[in-house]
Formats: sequence, structure tokens, C-alpha cells
Amino acid sequence: MRCVLASSQDNRRPRSSIACAWLALFALLVSLASCSSTVERRDWSKYTGPGAEWFQREEYPLPRVEDRLEPVNRLSAFVTDRTLRYGVRPIAWAYRHVMPREVRERLTKAGQNVLYPVRLCGNLLQGKFSAAWEETERFAVNTTVGVLGLFDPATNLGLHPHKEDFGQAFAAWGWRESTYLYVPLSGPSTIRDGIGLVPDTYADPLSWHWPAPLARRFNDLSDTVDEVLRLTDSYYDAYEPARTLYALQRRVDVRNYEWKREESGATQTLDTVFLTFKSPKFPSRGRTDYVQLDGHEWPLPYTYFAQEHAAPLVYVVPGFGGHRLGNATLALAEMFHKAGNAVVAVSNPTNWEFMRHAASVTVPGYTPVDSLDLHRALTAIDRELEQLHPGAFRARQLAGVSMGAFQALHIAGREAEPERAGLLRFELFLALDPPVSLEHAALQLDRFYNTPLAFPAAEREARVEDLFGKVLYLSEGELLPGDPLPFTREESEFLIGLAFRIDMQQMLLQSQDLHDMGVLKTKRSRLRMAPAFAEASEYSFLEYLYGFALPYYAKRGIGVTLDEAGARKLFEECDLHAIADGLRGNERVLLFANLNDFLLRPEDPQFLRETLGSRANFFPAGGHLGNLHREAIQQIIRERVAAAP
Repeated sequence: MRCVLASSQDNRRPRSSIACAWLALFALLVSLASCSSTVERRDWSKYTGPGAEWFQREEYPLPRVEDRLEPVNRLSAFVTDRTLRYGVRPIAWAYRHVMPREVRERLTKAGQNVLYPVRLCGNLLQGKFSAAWEETERFAVNTTVGVLGLFDPATNLGLHPHKEDFGQAFAAWGWRESTYLYVPLSGPSTIRDGIGLVPDTYADPLSWHWPAPLARRFNDLSDTVDEVLRLTDSYYDAYEPARTLYALQRRVDVRNYEWKREESGATQTLDTVFLTFKSPKFPSRGRTDYVQLDGHEWPLPYTYFAQEHAAPLVYVVPGFGGHRLGNATLALAEMFHKAGNAVVAVSNPTNWEFMRHAASVTVPGYTPVDSLDLHRALTAIDRELEQLHPGAFRARQLAGVSMGAFQALHIAGREAEPERAGLLRFELFLALDPPVSLEHAALQLDRFYNTPLAFPAAEREARVEDLFGKVLYLSEGELLPGDPLPFTREESEFLIGLAFRIDMQQMLLQSQDLHDMGVLKTKRSRLRMAPAFAEASEYSFLEYLYGFALPYYAKRGIGVTLDEAGARKLFEECDLHAIADGLRGNERVLLFANLNDFLLRPEDPQFLRETLGSRANFFPAGGHLGNLHREAIQQIIRERVAAAP
């Protein structure tokens, strides 16, 4: 929602009222700007216990956004979330059923076309005269030939948009950094960009014809509100990544880039950005239900995609930190659903949702326990579904990707263990790109995250900013499968490690919310989380395993001791070698992996072939999950699943 300044004598009273409210909020935020808190941390410099070498190593500092107004910003984000969830979403649902998608998209294009004066001023104020002229040409073509902007023939003529605004102009003039500000009903911003909203609004022709700006905003939101809320629900704390992403994007908006691509397992892994559902309607076909598990106050959510006829039931488990509503999870659910299966998607045991509603432990990462918790949860879900839909399901299958595949293999290899007696029996276990060694996976992902440490110190910040500039460009464009991604091998490795570190950061904080072990020292509250996130980001996966998981399980009476021997035992029991006999004797296991997957050691493919025989299938390339979006690969998987005994 855009706000403007107006005289009290102006007959456009809504604009004046909003301007006053905005200025009052702005004054309040400025008055609270000094209320920031510092990051506290444990001193590991003299630590000599197990894993000491990892605590002494340098870690690349996760880019941090100063958020001195965090309490008020979080309140604004909460108000916005509730407005979208309970106000906009129901109306948008009705609007989408009345207004055809084609019409909504045309109105969006027309609304963007009208913002030409904002873009023109933004370009001129930065001295980007060529861009300003190209914007003028675009506006002329789209307004005339494109029928008031309802169509976009200018792009087909090679006239590309240059999205600039007054906030970006202020940045180009020297106001590079600014305090983060969450504007209610508008979203992430800064004080600089918030001030820029005022001239932006006056330059917007629709702002002079109230409530036309609200109508445009609502039309835009009608197609994105479900996606926004889905992503919000998948995070332990969606505010944190939204703030960081916005700040990084705005930091690189004024820069230009030249890119090159190098082929490697890491660059191919980034093709997982294409692993998403194909039909925009597919997420809405799922129904979220809940099952109550013993020992938990709140029930576990799961998302069920039904078939109209009796069908096999496939349970889909995402990778590390993965949520049941994540893009990759829904992509696999859609793949199985289109093949005629009913599908249930659940969150991974390392995701905050599963930890809070289903885990028997508060520190995930010990796969024998994680897989047992997952098996129990799936059993409870299956029993509930059988009661609700008797006779609707035939065979039960379990499909996991990455860490979810690793956990699925532990379920398959440990079926004969006494504590698993009476749990759900699966007719097929499908493992897609699992690691073999948890320790090796941790080493690789930690190494990837610290890739910038190899950059020359004088170039490090600029190279990381350049990398995020590429990410920004791709996020604003229309990326299609097969399009080359403009990342070098080192950049690809860092992005993979960064994504994993963010997931681990959220897992660690959820873990310590459930049971504070006293390792994290920064105080946290629902309105002040940024310092706690900063401290949590300093822990690598191996530091988490040594500093949290090992002490925790050493007290559980399972034979793990608080020393290096105990750490060895923990790693060995998580390794697939520990369950090789169980996997070898389980003919219902089917595995697919890529030979250049960075999570696999050189000897791992041979181990998997010797253990699973012809049930282990390998593609020559694709990195980690980087080829699962390809229809040819999906077809091979579907055919092998259909042919399985």
C-alpha cells in the first residue's frame, strides 16, 4: 500500500489520512531506533573437548542486516500476515473465480505500465539516460500498440524494462545503507526506501484517483497471496530470511554484471531451482489435516492429495530442513499424483514443524532416532487416513529426497528392529539422491558455505554482492528449465552452502526453543530474534553435531559417550554402512543418484551397487537433485517404480 503527503484541505481525504498515519508510524520507528541488542556468544577459543578443531576454524560471517526497529517491524509483519491470511486471501479466492486469469494478468501488465513516471524519474535521477529513453519507448509502444499496457509488445521488440525508483536514486546519490523498515501491508523496506515511497506515490498517476492504487495492489496480490502464505508457513521464522533477502537485493540494485558459467556438480545442483510444481493449481488441491501424536501438545500437520479412485499411497519426505509445502516437495507430490497415486507430504524431521509436533527428541541429526520418529508419524497418519477413507488405498510407498531419502533408507534397513514392530510396512522405498555418510555430507556443506574465505579479502565483499546481484536478476526474470545459470563453480558452492546454513540456523533455534542446552547465549524473544539468528548462523553442521547433538545423546543412555569415540559411534550409526545388511536383504528398495553428486564420496556408488545391485540406478550427471526437474528423468523413475515387484 503506497502512502502520500497531502494537505488537510485536499478533498482526497483517504490519501491525507494515510499520509498522517504513515508519518506517525515513521516517527515512532525513529524514536525506537536506539533499542538494538547485541549478539552474545560462547567463547570456544579454549575448548579442548571432542570436535575442538572445528570450533577453532574461521567461519564466513553470514551477511547480517541491522534491524534496530525489529520489535515494531515484527509487529508490522504480524499485522500484515493476519491481514493477508484472514482478509485478502478469502476475497482473492472469490476474485480469482470471477475474474479469469488472463484478465488478471493483463490488468497487472497495465498497472505496471502506468508506473512509467516512477521508473522514468528513477532513471533520470541516477543519470541513466539511455535506460530512461528505453523506458519511454516501452511506454509509448505498450500504451498504443499494447492497448494501454494490457499487452507487452515492447519486450518482443527488444525494449527491456529498467525498474528504478526514488529509493534507489537516493542510494545512487550516496545513501547506501539504511535502517530496515517493515511497512504494514506493503512489506520489507528501509527508512530510505520508505521516504522514497512519498515521491514514488506522487509520480504514480493512479495515486491521484483513489482507490485505484488499492485495486491494482489487490489484483497483484490475488495471484500471489497463496504463494506468500505457503512460503511463510514453511519457515520457523519467515521474517528473518525475508529481511535478509530484501536488504541484499536492494544493496545490489544499482550494479551491473557480466557473467560466465562453469559446468560442475555444484552448478548442476543449482538446477534444483527448476524443481517445482508445474500446475499453479496443484498446491490448492492438497488438503492439510492433522494427527495427534503421543507426548505432543499440538497435532502434526500433513498435506494429503487424494485420487478419485482406489490408488497406491505415496508418502513424500523432503530433504534437510524441508517443509511439506516446499517447492521441491510439491514437485515430487505432483509427479506421483499425476501418475495416479494418492500422495501425503510431510515435513522432514529436521524441519521446525516436525520437531515441534512429532519428534521424540529436541536435537535432531541422529538418523536412527530421526527415522524412527518419522516412521511412527507416518504410521499414525496412515491409520488416520484408513479410518477416514476406508478402502481408498492399495500399496504404501515411501519416497524421500536427499536427507529424506537417507532417512527412508534407514527405515528400510532397520525394519527388523524390535522398536519398529507394528509400524507401517511399505511395499516400496524410493530414495532419490541420498548421501551415504552424514559426516561427509556435513564436511562438504560446511566447506561450500565457507567458499568466500578463499576469495582475496579485498575482493570478498564485492564478489559476494555480485553473486547476490545475479540471484536478484534471476528472481526477477522468467527463468525456464534449460536456461544457463550465470554462476561459477565457487559461487554455486557458496549458494548451496548458504541455503543449507539458513535451514540449519532455523533448525538450531527451534531445537533450543524446545530444550535450551545453554550453548547459545543470546537472549531471544518473539519480537527480538535478529541477534539470536546471528549467533546461530556461526555454527557449522559439524559444530552443531559436536556442540549440541553429541552432548545431548551422550545423556540419552544409548551408548554414545561425550568424547571423540562417542562422536565416531554417532557418525558410524548414521552411515548407510551400518545398515548395509538390512538394505541388502530388502528387495523393496529402489535408489536413484547422480555420479557427480558432491554428497557422494568416490567409493560410495560402488558401495551402493554392491548393496542394492540392480536396484541402485545412477545418472552420469546432475549434481545433487539438479536433474529431477527433467521430464525424461521423472519418466525413468516412474517406469522403474511401476515395474518394481
